[in-house]
Amino acid sequence: MAVMRLPRGGVPEEVSPPGVSVRSQVHEYGGGAHFADGDGLLYTDLLEQALWWLDGGPGPAGADPVRLTPPAPLGETHRYADARPVAGARLLVSLRERHHRDQVDDEVVAVDRLGQFEPTVLVAGRDFFAAPRPSPDGRRLAWLSWDHPNMPWDGCELWVADLNGPGPGAAPGQAPLLVDPVCIAGGVDESVGQPTWVGEDLWFVSDRFGWWQPFQWRRGEPPRRAATDEVEFHSPDWTLGQGTFDVRGDGHLVCRFRRGGRDHVGILDPVTARMREVDQPCVTISALRSGGDGADTETVVLGASATAPPAVYRITEGGAVEELYRAASSPLEPDWVSPPEELTFPTAAGVRASLLFFGPHAPGWQGPSATAPPLIVLVHGGPTAGAEPGFDAGVQLWTTRGVAVAIVDYRGSSGHGRQFRHLLDGAWGVADSEDCASAATFLAEAGLVDGDRMVVKGSSAGGLTALRCLDAGGPFAAAVVAYGVTDLGALAADTHKFESRYIDRLVGPWPEAAAVYEDRSPACHPERLEGAVLLLQGSDDPIVPPDQAERMVVALRARGVRCDHVVFEGEGHGFRRAETLTRCAELELAFVRDVLRIDGDR
Repeated sequence: MAVMRLPRGGVPEEVSPPGVSVRSQVHEYGGGAHFADGDGLLYTDLLEQALWWLDGGPGPAGADPVRLTPPAPLGETHRYADARPVAGARLLVSLRERHHRDQVDDEVVAVDRLGQFEPTVLVAGRDFFAAPRPSPDGRRLAWLSWDHPNMPWDGCELWVADLNGPGPGAAPGQAPLLVDPVCIAGGVDESVGQPTWVGEDLWFVSDRFGWWQPFQWRRGEPPRRAATDEVEFHSPDWTLGQGTFDVRGDGHLVCRFRRGGRDHVGILDPVTARMREVDQPCVTISALRSGGDGADTETVVLGASATAPPAVYRITEGGAVEELYRAASSPLEPDWVSPPEELTFPTAAGVRASLLFFGPHAPGWQGPSATAPPLIVLVHGGPTAGAEPGFDAGVQLWTTRGVAVAIVDYRGSSGHGRQFRHLLDGAWGVADSEDCASAATFLAEAGLVDGDRMVVKGSSAGGLTALRCLDAGGPFAAAVVAYGVTDLGALAADTHKFESRYIDRLVGPWPEAAAVYEDRSPACHPERLEGAVLLLQGSDDPIVPPDQAERMVVALRARGVRCDHVVFEGEGHGFRRAETLTRCAELELAFVRDVLRIDGDR
């Protein structure tokens, strides 16, 4: 991945060194791989996972990049991410994930820009850390920490401590240290995130009242909630560096919030807790930042509309919207795009869940049949994630060929508050598959789709759900699965540290609940599956190893069940190469057309 800079009124330019992929692998999912500091760039390179500093950009006008972190000792591997410079000092703070002696340790470390001392551990002893953020004056440090079996969206803590030295005149070799650490928010049953300093104040989000909402903290005072709207101002921290709110110069917050199946942008007055929504084109927003004062205040948003891929937009205080940069144009004209409609449906638990429905849509083409269209139910991953309404070529691949698509926010999905998110506790592999089947049946009974021609598709955790949807008596004829979980016990025993205890909450403690794991694993009960299966797998997947798919293939074929299996060499957990994505689309189209007996060549 390259890092781009967009000068005001100028054209985008690449500022990361040519041939360098800027990407971190901390917690495997990465994030927080770069930070712009003035004209300089602080970044993590994919190959070495080291921190580098680039002063002023590449080329004749800039210096060569300088490596800031030393190679790991023999027998160890070090990964750095989410680094920030410390004002008034020659150091920066960073996360370090240290792999050694068959174990992985998270640490917050201080790194000397001049290399006069080795990276110094500031905080350790917890299973995980995130978001080390020095205050603007460089005198304090905030950070997040949590322990197994929690994930950060289950419960984590926000800490603050004084950061002492070394300043610009410190003696060579003098290392910094933290003094008087205090936990200001969070716990095992409260999720906090995005610590952001504004002067002496620290802003963050917390779900202590059931929804991720913004809070303000001042030393000597308890945190104060700045908004009472029951919407989500934050998302699960699968990756580092989330940024869904910012504080303007006038003290108001610019916020991305999720409501009604889509993202919105609001201006929040923290004194009155009143929020004014800003008109803008994005329905899925990845990040935002604000700058300027008064009439010159503007917000920059990275997001996707319902009809076009992600772009960077500038939104002014007066309501003007300007598209600044788009990496890729849409392969479709707007009138070929099927926009999402949020629908709710009843679940077996008596609560209502929601889905995004994309009807077949192609100008002048009625599809291969005059009857109700076939349906693809897409299962989002995680399983703690959510349905995204922004333009997705993978959705439009089907709708332009006469196939309806539904993305289901089953019980446990994010975007609907903490209580809904925890409805999947102890029920993964049951509630999610029940809800996907209920959603498909609901759409068929409403006359929106053909109940006899339905396929379910999922990746990663969604792959488990998709396979569980093929249990006898279900509405689906087939499942398409990419790098999917097939054996929960194997996942618990052989996955990476970040998720190694995740399913303790979702299924039960391992190995005490081994019988439950076995009962819910499709690979252990192939006799329950009714329907054809397409399995797509990367050969280098560290999260769901390839043998999970291989054992599923053997078990299904032994029963005479159709199971197409394709392995992509060099791919990991989440396919990235253009040729892989193209081939997957071809395989999926051919498989679904064959299983559902769909004619036509669109």
